[in-house]
Amino acid sequence: MTKTFKIACLVGAVALLPAVAQAQTPEGAYVAIQGGVNFNVDNEASAAGVSGDVETNVGYAAGAAAGYAFGGGPRIELETTWRSNGVDSVGGFGSNGDLNSVSVMANAIYDVPLGMDFYPYVGAGVGMSWVMADMVEPSTGLSVNDDDIAFAYQGIAGVGYNVTENVGVTLDYRFLGTTGLQFNSNAGNVDYDAYYNHTVMVGLRYSFTKPAPMVEEVVAEQVIEVPESYLVFFDFDSSAITPEAAGIVGTAATNAKATGSSMIEVTGHADRSGPSDYNMGLSLRRAEAVLGELERNGIPRSDVAVYAKGETDPLVPTPDGVREPQNRRVVIVLK
Repeated sequence: MTKTFKIACLVGAVALLPAVAQAQTPEGAYVAIQGGVNFNVDNEASAAGVSGDVETNVGYAAGAAAGYAFGGGPRIELETTWRSNGVDSVGGFGSNGDLNSVSVMANAIYDVPLGMDFYPYVGAGVGMSWVMADMVEPSTGLSVNDDDIAFAYQGIAGVGYNVTENVGVTLDYRFLGTTGLQFNSNAGNVDYDAYYNHTVMVGLRYSFTKPAPMVEEVVAEQVIEVPESYLVFFDFDSSAITPEAAGIVGTAATNAKATGSSMIEVTGHADRSGPSDYNMGLSLRRAEAVLGELERNGIPRSDVAVYAKGETDPLVPTPDGVREPQNRRVVIVLK
C-alpha cells in the first residue's frame, strides 16, 4: 500500500480511542451537507499489454451525511459523496472525458474535546465506491465508457465550530482509496490500479438535539436571623454601663439597623433588695443609660421607647429584700 494509505489507517486507529470528555458535536442525531475540491491521484491503467497513467484535473466533490453523536467524543455516520475529475491524459497522450465516483461510507469519528465551541476531529470509514470512467484517447482510438464497484476506505481529519447548539460548520480533509477496478473498452478490459483521492470540503451540520430550556437563575436571599430581645445586666445599686453591657447594646443597635426595626423598647428592672420606690427610679436610670448607649451607636432617640418596672417583674422570683443579679437588668426588644 502507499504511504498515504498508511497515514489514513493511522488516523482511523486514533478515531477509535475511547472518549474522555464531553462531545463537541451535540449528543444525538444529526445531518450534514458538504462540498469542496477533489484531487484525484494519477494511477496506472493497462489494456492489451499497454499501460500508462491516467492524469486528471482538479475536480469537485459534494456529499451528505446522517449520523449520531454519543456524547463524550465519538460519533458514527453514514456518508455519500460524489467526486468528479476531468481526464487530462492517458499514458502521456492527450485525452478527454471524466472520472467520477459515488461513494457510500460508514464512518467512525472522534471529536477531540477542548472545552470550547471550536474542536478538531479525526476518523476513518469503510464502504463501497461506484467509479465511472468515460475517456477517449484520440491518438490511439482507445475509448472507455464503463463503471465498476470496489471496496473503499478513507481517513478523515478536520475542525469544527458550533455556531449554535444545533448548527455547526466543519472544514476537513478526506483521503479516499479503493481496491483495483476493471473497465470495458473498445480494446478489451482495462485494469485500473486503484482510485485514490484527496478531498477538502466545507460542511454544514444540523443536530436534532433540543436546546436546553432557559432556566431563570433564582438567587436565594440570605435571611439573617437576629435576636429580637437582649438582656443588659448591671451591678448592685448601679446604673453604670459595664464593658460587657456596652457590647450587648452595640450588638442590639447593629442588628436593629440591619433589620430595619421601626421601634426599640427599652425596659429597666431592679431586684427586691431595696424600697420599691427607690427600685422604680433605679430601673428607670438603668433604662436611660441604655438609651444613651444606643444613641452613641447611631440609634435616634425618637426610635426608642423607655419603660421602667422596678421590682414588679423579676426574671427570678425572690422574697423581698433579696439581692438577685439576674433581676438587675434592662431588656431591649426590637420591634
